[in-house]
Amino acid sequence: MKSLVTLLIGLLLLTSTEINAQNKYNLDVSKTEELRVRDGLPNFFQKLKEGKDVKVGYIGGSITNGGMWRAKSIEWLKSEYPKATITQVNAAIGGTGPDYGACRIQDHLLQHNPDMVFIEYRVNNGGVYKGAALEGLIPQIWKNNPNTEICFVYTIAHWMLNEIKEGKQTSAGIYMEPVANHYGIPSIEFGLEVVKLLKEDKLVFKKGDKPAEGRIIFSKDAVHPIEAGHNIYRDVLARSLKSMENHGTPGANKIPEPLNNNSFSNASMVPVSKAKFSANWKKAKLTGIDINDDFTDKNGGEKTIFNEAMKTTKIGESFAFKWEGFLLGFTALLDAKGAIQVEVTTDGGKPKLIDLKSRSGKPQTKYTFLKEVKKGAHTTTVKLVKLAPEKVLQIGQFLVVNE
Repeated sequence: MKSLVTLLIGLLLLTSTEINAQNKYNLDVSKTEELRVRDGLPNFFQKLKEGKDVKVGYIGGSITNGGMWRAKSIEWLKSEYPKATITQVNAAIGGTGPDYGACRIQDHLLQHNPDMVFIEYRVNNGGVYKGAALEGLIPQIWKNNPNTEICFVYTIAHWMLNEIKEGKQTSAGIYMEPVANHYGIPSIEFGLEVVKLLKEDKLVFKKGDKPAEGRIIFSKDAVHPIEAGHNIYRDVLARSLKSMENHGTPGANKIPEPLNNNSFSNASMVPVSKAKFSANWKKAKLTGIDINDDFTDKNGGEKTIFNEAMKTTKIGESFAFKWEGFLLGFTALLDAKGAIQVEVTTDGGKPKLIDLKSRSGKPQTKYTFLKEVKKGAHTTTVKLVKLAPEKVLQIGQFLVVNE
């Protein structure tokens, strides 16, 4: 027994050594620092200094989509590098994480060929699938253009305060930092400055927590900063970028072997028209502005999530979709718990009941993923089995994840 335990410990140590050997950096993922430079952003700064056209892309959640730090960062870059022509692509969508981001990044961001990509997902479950979803963004970006630079930015929410006060990385961040280590990507922690001001009694994290007189009001909801909070984010970003300005050597970024099994590096969106629908489905009329029609303003409306969609109000209606990979999802109109339920069958297996419930309990245009299956070719059938009065089952594009 003793020899068996010794053998197992030896194997674990060997595995750990092999994993670490693959990483470019071995910075402690359980801790957070304001700036971890790693490989820096040399291609980005070279173009800025040479006064060239520079396109900055942003992908993440609502703090980036509707938040002012994004606009303020562009303003700062333009003032700091006046010879460069700087534009932006806002591919952030509120309430979405890197699992959806990996499926849509080609359609919403990479087709515009950004020179620089800021990724903001920690608040929106950035560590989902233990970092495999986030990791999938990186090879996709560098396959599109190996000279594109990438930086993770970490925003803060109330549930992170205690960890960050102790200098610890968050429960989501501990799965994001290994990706940064593996690919040499810089990461910038916005939360430490917020916590510092909070400790110094110079900041109120949520309006109403204490008297505002003489203090910065960071947010109204303990998640989304108001302008004063976004100024903090902008200032941390600016000094971090200046610290990296002369770091690294310009050149093509190389894609290493994956860090995680089943990373989302070959994830994509597939039009809903690729499925076969039963008789009583109609094409849905969508509201809002398509995400690719406005790169700089707040992305909103159904068209942000749905490229196109099909809907039905009749129980028993179904659709079948053929796909290849290990994970399938789809965009959908979610609603209150129990309002919309579907029966899902893959490859003729046992049907599974899925409740298309939203996090808020109200109608939300979002997405959902099914459980992982064995890699390969599959056929999935979805049948509507329960629908509350005056509700609708609305399905948009499919989210297909393959290796």
